[in-house]
Amino acid sequence: MKRQNYYLHRDSKTGSITYLEYDKIDGYKITPRTKIEDAIKVNKVVIVNPGFSEKIIKKKIDIKIRQLLNVISTIDEDGDGDEGLISKSLMDAEKLRNSILNNYVKYLGHTYESLTMKKIQVIINQLRIKLYNARSIKRVSELESLYYLDEDVYKGRGR
Repeated sequence: MKRQNYYLHRDSKTGSITYLEYDKIDGYKITPRTKIEDAIKVNKVVIVNPGFSEKIIKKKIDIKIRQLLNVISTIDEDGDGDEGLISKSLMDAEKLRNSILNNYVKYLGHTYESLTMKKIQVIINQLRIKLYNARSIKRVSELESLYYLDEDVYKGRGR
């Protein structure tokens, strides 16, 4: 037997009854992560108002972009970046770009979407440059250690 969810609302002034099926409501769906004891358990929230859903999505995206920018600034302050941190943040930026394209485009306006994609592309390019620089510094240090190792081993012909 299929479980269905309904919402009934009776208007006190007119006496009319509103009947809605949750599965057929078109809107932005959110599943809350917080678990609080002795509270009402909420499994799913559907936001029907397009303006409100757009504000929530913009806030989520701005928080993630701010986190990526903080990672870039910490890498700049340290000088030599950790290769693992850079690659992880690069994967997060690409994941954010894909989630915007796949999930959030229908809720966002075209101008905000194009502006956000440009921001994310700049972040991705900066992270790729930093990853390239970190790898090249690592390779140079490995080559230098090999060069000095060869000099120490080779003593030359002597009498």
